[in-house]
Amino acid sequence: MEGPEIAENILPTYAGYDKDRPQDGREVENGKINEENMEEDREGEQSMWALLPHTCLLQVFLHLNDRDRVRAALVCRHWHHVVRSPSLWRVRTFNFSGRVSRSHRSEMETAVSFATSYGRYLEDLEIRFSHPINSLVTRRFQQATRAFLSALRKTHSRLQALTIKHLDLDRSSWCRSVRCGLLRSLTYYLRKEGSWMNYMNLRGARFNLQQGLEVLEALSTAQRHKHIGRRLGLATLNLEDYFSQSIPVYNNADFPQIMQRFRGLTTLTMNYSCVSEQLLDALATGCRGLDNSGQPMLRSLTIRCHIHEPHGQMIWGNAWANLARRCPELRVHMYVERILNLDSLSRILLREIPIKTLSLSSCYFSEQDWSAKPALSQLAPFYHQHLQRLSLDLNNCHEQVDEELLELILSCKKLVYLKVWAFLSINFLERLLQSRMERKINVKTIKVRIYTNTFETQEEDEMLEGLHLRYRPLIDSELNYFACSYPML
Repeated sequence: MEGPEIAENILPTYAGYDKDRPQDGREVENGKINEENMEEDREGEQSMWALLPHTCLLQVFLHLNDRDRVRAALVCRHWHHVVRSPSLWRVRTFNFSGRVSRSHRSEMETAVSFATSYGRYLEDLEIRFSHPINSLVTRRFQQATRAFLSALRKTHSRLQALTIKHLDLDRSSWCRSVRCGLLRSLTYYLRKEGSWMNYMNLRGARFNLQQGLEVLEALSTAQRHKHIGRRLGLATLNLEDYFSQSIPVYNNADFPQIMQRFRGLTTLTMNYSCVSEQLLDALATGCRGLDNSGQPMLRSLTIRCHIHEPHGQMIWGNAWANLARRCPELRVHMYVERILNLDSLSRILLREIPIKTLSLSSCYFSEQDWSAKPALSQLAPFYHQHLQRLSLDLNNCHEQVDEELLELILSCKKLVYLKVWAFLSINFLERLLQSRMERKINVKTIKVRIYTNTFETQEEDEMLEGLHLRYRPLIDSELNYFACSYPML
């Protein structure tokens, strides 16, 4: 858990409540009141710390770890009361390592102790387990998670946000029994307590298909609880790398049906291997609000597509057009890595998608038969009406794309963020800054890394420095600007 371990009972009873002590602050020694201690107490009461209001102390205690909060609670009644404030315990991050220490309490005991004492206040929980190195460590994590969720459920907490990232359950360090045990604990908790949830992040879980569907089924079932009609329900769901990389989820008919049950979704993140026409139709009809008022809810859809994931599905443009029509505020953020073939890319980047963010990356792999020009001149211009953020990382050592890229930027009137890592000329950057000075574009952030084929970049650096000096008034007053040369050897 973040910070030192929690003391035995989290916060012991403040000594001032002892029935054998006088309640006016005086100390008793051998049945007599110690007047000297009484004077010291009076001087302490006059200190500036004693006069700090509740709000100021809360801000101070927010920066303390658990051990220091326990000590602060023993100072006086006022501090004890402030440390007991629910706002101090609403957000919690647990870092599970699976290691055993002789000098500290176990991670499971610490987590259960916190859940027992302050679980009823907890609203935002993040569980971190980033090193599943062997089966012993993963088993300890599974046992600690099971005990913690069980203790948290007994406190009747109203957990609103849950984050468990990078479990990597498809690794060999997760044996079948441990994976199943973790799945049972998580699905049981979500089914019983997930009705209050409005944020869920399971990025990098790497479930197999059946296990991933079971978790989503449990969460969607809880979202249909009778009292949730007065609230929006689950608003944000992150399913990036939620399934194992090789699974073509788009072929499964159950996934769209489950996703349709999340009526209040406003922000959704997933892999392109999950996208199908059935899913787009489900989102178009499902994300309409829990009160069935017809008000569209889905506003942000982030899709990540990698060459090693299945991406051979055929999706017609009318499915995207229907989703955009049903959710007029929808903006799509598309991140594509190492899909360099124009035919494959054209099946993904359809003109009907309302793309706000477009990122194309070749990940430093050079293929002589691949050209970036068709993507810049034929596909990307589809989105000139909506595109606001453009990121390119291209190993285009065999061709120049300056003209195509500049033409694309000039056509996107709403573009405010530009990041380009590519083989470019200094002249391209100069023309870009000149266009910005002449108000032909509205870009506010410019980040350019100019790749070179030589290790020595002194000439390019001097030209960039001169360019910066020439446009310094513009850069200092209106731009978030970064430019450098980078040898690609």
